[in-house]
Parts: sequence; C-alpha cells; structure tokens
Amino acid sequence: MIAGITVNNAHSHRRYELRLLKRTIGSPPKDDHTERVPFSSVTYDFDEAMGSSFGERTLTYQFEFLCFHREEAVEKLINIFNWLHWSGRKDLYDDMLPGYHFSVREPTVSHTEKHGVYLINATFNAEPDIIPNVVGKNEPAPDDINYPDVDGDGKITAADAALISDAYANLSAGKPSGLTEEQEKAADADMDNKITAADSAMVLEFYACLQSGKYEGTPEGWAKFFNDYMKGEA
Repeated sequence: MIAGITVNNAHSHRRYELRLLKRTIGSPPKDDHTERVPFSSVTYDFDEAMGSSFGERTLTYQFEFLCFHREEAVEKLINIFNWLHWSGRKDLYDDMLPGYHFSVREPTVSHTEKHGVYLINATFNAEPDIIPNVVGKNEPAPDDINYPDVDGDGKITAADAALISDAYANLSAGKPSGLTEEQEKAADADMDNKITAADSAMVLEFYACLQSGKYEGTPEGWAKFFNDYMKGEA
C-alpha cells in the first residue's frame, strides 16, 4: 500500500490516488506562564505550580497527482477540496504512525499545477497530543456499513467486484448502471455515495484477505475490514 493519510473517512491514495511527497509533524508550542515580579529582577514560572500547557501542533502534507485532461483534473480537485472540508474536528491517521492518530481542524488547502503535475498542500492544526487508537472506538457498526454482496449470493467474491466494475463503466459512459437500486447501494463499498473503480478495488482487496484468512467472510468480517481499510490498516 502506498503511504498517506486517512481523514474524513477516506485515504489519500486509496480514494484519490494522491502520492504523498512530504510531511512535517511539528511540535506543539509550549505556553509561556512566566511572570516577572514587579519591582524586582525575579521571574516566576507558574508551570511549577500549575503544570505545563501547550498550543496546537501543525501538520503539513504535500501530495501530487498527474492528469493531462483539464476537465478530469478539475473534477478531481473539487473532490479533494470537498474531502478536506468539514466543521469541527476529525481524526487524522498517518500511515507513518500506526496505532496513533491526531485530532485536527479543517486544513488550509492550496494547489499549483505545471505541465499536468498537480501539487496539493494541506496544513492542519491539531491538538497537541498524539492520541493512541482505541480499538472499536467511533467505528461504524456492521449494520451501518454497506455489505457489497452485489450478486446476492450471500458472500463477497471477485464476481461482486466485476459487477461493480461493469456498473462503473456504464455510468462513466452515461448509461444506466445495470444494477437494481438495492444492488447500487451494495456496490458503493466505500460509502462515498457513488460507484467508482475504488469500490471494485476495495472488494477485490477484501476477497484477497479472505483467501489468507485475515478476515471472516461475514458482515462482521467486512465491517472489521472496512474500518481497518479506512484507517489504512487493512
């Protein structure tokens, strides 16, 4: 797997095919709690009595993608900007730090382009602590996750991935998907409200994991894979 970040329920490379060029994980700035005693040269450090506190740390990431078709590039940029737009805080998982995550606010995002090479710069303000992951915390329950058994045979196989791929090809050509409404919901494996090649790839990866015994071929097994996949840990 190509390394990247997972935030807002999507991985930078798996969902958007972004190549991570560089990252900077800054240290949180220590708040200054020193006060000079009036009419003296003595400075008192209140940290000794109250303890230290820190401000937000800064995380910066630079990504790259190649695209030589202007309309496709614009659509991809819009999808990336939408991915990196939210209110409040989100958990950010960096593949470089397995087992930990950051709590971040919406980033500042900019991009440049030269000869079909697009650079995306994202700067996040994060809470000062690097937070250990808690297994199962804030993860969707199996009943809340689409089970991509598109052909309805009770299991997830390469045949389901093929149906999703065919549906994506039809939709890309401006045709009906060829699936029923129920099948279309199942085909949206990554739950981003659309059927894409990423859904087919996700199902194929799960099917490969089934062959090695890493996950069970049940809705509960898919839910475990889904949550791991979204955090870049599958």
